[in-house]
Amino acid sequence: MSATYMSYDPLPLFETCMSSTVIQDLQDWMYMINRPNAPSNDLPLNIDLFDSLLPRPSPPASPCCTDIDSTTSESDVESTLSRRSTCHQEGCFRQARFHGACKQHGGVNPCHVSGCKRQARRGNLCVSHGGAKCCKVQSCGNAAQSQGLCKAHGGGARCTVDGCDKSSQGGGLCRAHGGGKRCSHEGCLKGVQRGNKCATHGGIRFCSVADCGRPDRGGGLCESHRRENECSVHMCKRLSHAMGKCKLHLRQQTRV
Repeated sequence: MSATYMSYDPLPLFETCMSSTVIQDLQDWMYMINRPNAPSNDLPLNIDLFDSLLPRPSPPASPCCTDIDSTTSESDVESTLSRRSTCHQEGCFRQARFHGACKQHGGVNPCHVSGCKRQARRGNLCVSHGGAKCCKVQSCGNAAQSQGLCKAHGGGARCTVDGCDKSSQGGGLCRAHGGGKRCSHEGCLKGVQRGNKCATHGGIRFCSVADCGRPDRGGGLCESHRRENECSVHMCKRLSHAMGKCKLHLRQQTRV
């Protein structure tokens, strides 16, 4: 196939401000249209070659966990179930607290005092047997109410009467200002001591030991039986409360 060429007369030049630019553009255009239409020897474009150059798509993520994740998740589930295990008592669906039982069915760490089934607090003792936090006054064995102090040393609620710093016994008042229970004897406004009566109307209280007719000297015992039940700590004259010790020494052994 022969190439075909076309000839043109040269364009005249015009003396204008834009003549050089226009002539240059026309010459470029004429060169493009007069190029020989020679057949191309290029190979055909291989589309498949582009596919091989493209990155392969990553396989979809598996919904299954790895062995490590599976082990971790199973242990987490087991620990969660153990924490949320229910009471072993038949028909009870409360949460187990101690030895597989809820509080209602004995699932508490019991007090170490023989025969006591209350929950242990401090030093493996219940509150009644010295497991409560002790008053921070060194010689006091009473349970702390607030700010580390017992009622006698300023802890707990106080009387609301101006100028009175005594402990509130009820209704925001101390005994002197009407707080606490009153004697049930008609016309008596004294505070209750025992049996809903004051010390005056309560009568004589006797020793609680069988066949003992001596008067009570404190703690339900006469003077003779008090000596038999004194605290085991040397020189302590207080009554033994549990495990051979008075409340003071029971609480002091758990003092922090």
